Amino acid sequence: MLNSFKKHFFKAFLMLLPVVALVAGMEMYQKYQMKTSAKVMQIGGDFTLRSADGPFTLSDYPDKLNVIYFGYTQCPDICPTSLSVMAHAFKQLPQEQLTQLQGILISVDPERDSLQHLKSYTQFFHSQIIGLTDNPEKILALSKKYGAFYQKAQIDNSAMGYTIDHTSVFYLTNDKGEVLETVNHSASPDALLDALKRQLR
Repeated sequence: MLNSFKKHFFKAFLMLLPVVALVAGMEMYQKYQMKTSAKVMQIGGDFTLRSADGPFTLSDYPDKLNVIYFGYTQCPDICPTSLSVMAHAFKQLPQEQLTQLQGILISVDPERDSLQHLKSYTQFFHSQIIGLTDNPEKILALSKKYGAFYQKAQIDNSAMGYTIDHTSVFYLTNDKGEVLETVNHSASPDALLDALKRQLR
């Protein structure tokens, strides 16, 4: 009788092992995801940069959802496409939600992007987008805070002299500069709009 009980117990234990392993594995994966998410949330931060209308500080605009993009005005294709996507997403939103938004182009080419030119460039796409820049050291330090990357690429026999290779990401932040969500440039054009709707609920 005892031996029979032991056999059944052992058989039940063996059957439960995969379930226990699965639960333990799921817990480990969840902890990993939480740890990864925490790392993602560490990028970003408040900043003060220059615009054509004076200094711009993120935290001066409480309760705004910011869409930050690192690029430059002489970018031949990626930046115009990205700003067009931003403008298109803004235009799909009702006015009450649009007033909660601030689009931001941070120029990684302060040598060539004057403040007035940045203003004209961004306003061409949408009135809710502002162009910001500062000295090269400050822009580089800020880009590292946000996990953005860029570098000059020389062009021989060209009037441009150089172009800039850069990451193409939309950073959705609150007024503290905390990154709530990121959207890659290569995603569907509707991906940014969907992200804005999630954050504006």
